[in-house]
Parts: sequence; C-alpha cells; structure tokens
Amino acid sequence: MILHVGERVFWGAPEVIYLEGTVVTLQPSEQKAVVHIERATPYSAHLIDSNIPFAANGLSPLQGNSPPGTTDKRSAERVPPPQLSDDEKVRRTAATAIHQLYGYELPAEQEETLINQVKQELERDPAKRAQIITSMDEILKREW
Repeated sequence: MILHVGERVFWGAPEVIYLEGTVVTLQPSEQKAVVHIERATPYSAHLIDSNIPFAANGLSPLQGNSPPGTTDKRSAERVPPPQLSDDEKVRRTAATAIHQLYGYELPAEQEETLINQVKQELERDPAKRAQIITSMDEILKREW
C-alpha cells in the first residue's frame, strides 16, 4: 500500500463517475483506504462530505487540479446517473483514455480528433465494444 493519510486521491473518471478526496484512514491488512469525499461528478454529489472505503489499488494520487465536470457542492438529493446510448458509452471510454494520457489541456480540436480515433479503434472489435458497454452499465448502476 503506497497511499498515505492526508493524501489527495481520486477514483474513476469524470466522463463516467468520479470521486475525489483525502485519505483519512488506512487499513493495510485489508488493503483498504477510507476517503473523505470532497469533489464528485454531479450525480455523485450526494456523497460529498462522506467517508467511503475503497480498495487501495483502485485509488490514484491526484496530480494537479481537479478535472472539469466535477463539483465540490454537496447535493441534498441523489440524482440518477445519465442515461447513455451504447455509442456514448464507447465515446466516453475513448475520452477517458485520452484524458488519462494527455490530461485536459489539449486544444479542443486535437482532443476531439484523438477521441474519435480511439473510439473507432474500440468499435472495430465487437467483443471489446460489448465489454465496454457491460462495464459501463455496471459502473453507472453502482449503489453507494
């Protein structure tokens, strides 16, 4: 376990679901970390100010600023996740890959070109496309 109490970490991707906060406790024997949630995607904003346990290997240290499309405002109501077409699920997966490689600072035209190239590659493999859609469905219906 490489995480430290007080470290800023995140789980997920803002294109799908994203939670960000500070590690408040570590449970090395169970490979778990409890994170105080401070930012999230809008439909996860009801979790802000909550302490949530995560598998430590599912968390990543936050480098730099929080990504766009997230909020630090807690929502009193739980908002349902977006309803996405299968095409949009594949596109968001491609966007996630590009943002993991290049961050959020690319010029919009270049970013869109790269996302479309990755999306085309993902769609060439029907099994991979089906796996992406199934995984995205599971992520979006996850209950906290």
